Amino acid sequence: MKRPDPFAPLAPLLASARTTPLHPVLFLSGDDDWIVAEGARRLTAAFQEAFREGEVSTYEAAGEGVKEAVADAATVALFSTNRLVVLEATELFRGKGLTAEEVDALLDEAAEAQGDARVLTRLARKAHTFAGAAGVAVGDDPEDAARRIAGRVKRADRAPELAALLALLPAFEEGAESALDRLLDFAARAGASDNVLLVHAVTPDAQHRATQGLRRAARAADLSVPDESARRERLAALGLERAIDRQVLVEPEVFELLSGRGRLAARPFLSDLDRLIDSAAGPRVTAEEAARQIADESREYGSDFVEAVAGRDVAGALRLLGKLLSGASFSAFRPWGGKEDAPSAKKGPRGEAAFFPLLGLLAAEIRRMLALRAALDERAASSSSSGAPRRVDYRGFVDRILPALKATRPGLPPLPLDAHPFILHKAYLAALGWTAEDLKRALIGLEAIDRGVKSGAGTGPELLEAWLLSRAKIPGL
Repeated sequence: MKRPDPFAPLAPLLASARTTPLHPVLFLSGDDDWIVAEGARRLTAAFQEAFREGEVSTYEAAGEGVKEAVADAATVALFSTNRLVVLEATELFRGKGLTAEEVDALLDEAAEAQGDARVLTRLARKAHTFAGAAGVAVGDDPEDAARRIAGRVKRADRAPELAALLALLPAFEEGAESALDRLLDFAARAGASDNVLLVHAVTPDAQHRATQGLRRAARAADLSVPDESARRERLAALGLERAIDRQVLVEPEVFELLSGRGRLAARPFLSDLDRLIDSAAGPRVTAEEAARQIADESREYGSDFVEAVAGRDVAGALRLLGKLLSGASFSAFRPWGGKEDAPSAKKGPRGEAAFFPLLGLLAAEIRRMLALRAALDERAASSSSSGAPRRVDYRGFVDRILPALKATRPGLPPLPLDAHPFILHKAYLAALGWTAEDLKRALIGLEAIDRGVKSGAGTGPELLEAWLLSRAKIPGL
């Protein structure tokens, strides 16, 4: 039986992106981030195929993104025949609502940014968007706005963090309402030309004035489906398309098994399917193999990945990295004692958006290990004993080792050992397997990954995987 094409509603927009004069605005929406991103990619590919000398530019709606995107779409391209301007505008079309999980994820990412000005500015823009979603005007009093926002989602204890983030946004930057007015004004006034503005958003609020305004003024397509049954059918169609691309046979029961776990988002579904195809013994993926993979899977946390790297388990770290970056949600730390029924860990970004939180967790652990390793080496150099540091149990570490490492050293600043003793003990044991020089090189490598992602040298997962593989080449690792 032929399955319905999830991208069938895209057909009018694809035709419009190939035909001159170009309609000024296309509006693409949907209920799944991967589906919407893939729809935008297909529209971009159609434009580039039709206009070989055309130009494509992309923007995010935060900050001055809408202003720059609209200016691009309204300007004649000097060195190309046509121009496609792509604007990711999910945050602009939010309803008047905000959840505690969203606030926690934002502030956790800010804490892990380690003072990176570029990351913090991006997060400050998102915080202002959250304020707009909550119906709170920031104005000249970010502290009051933060208290009101945090109070609404029962996170009053995090109001100071939110206030600090809100205060980072320069006063000249355009707010969400002004950006929406600018976008709607352009959509209403612009006529067909050599340029086209593609606006895409995930799950826009149907009652939002901007959603309704764009759907009236633009050529629009909605890739959403009405219910769970339709989502399962959509995943099966995507799975069949992926199987054809990979030139393998996949039994229909495989799609039912993969979508039967309640994970109805396209990104984790396709990632699970890719792992099955990669591990299949031949050109056929069976339901038995899918059932075995599901049975073997267990929930993973960011701290599991960090522990694998700290323990120099490169193969395990690579496996965990793939699972964490393909999952539907991200949790930083395993519940205390490993109890899954403990209070739920704070949820963070989904899928590949979890990369920077993971990188922050790893960098923090390597820095902690370096501080401990340096303290141990310094202590050994000043002691008459020539014995290497040895493993001790938790009680011995807390009673003897940790007080000695924290002791005041004349003329030197105190070591940054303020974490919980349990965390420090784990870092201590891991640091015994590294030299201080190895840890310094590791930190330099992580910094290079951060710079590489932000400069466009590669994607986060690619650079981190390459860094892990380079660790495997070190003797003794």
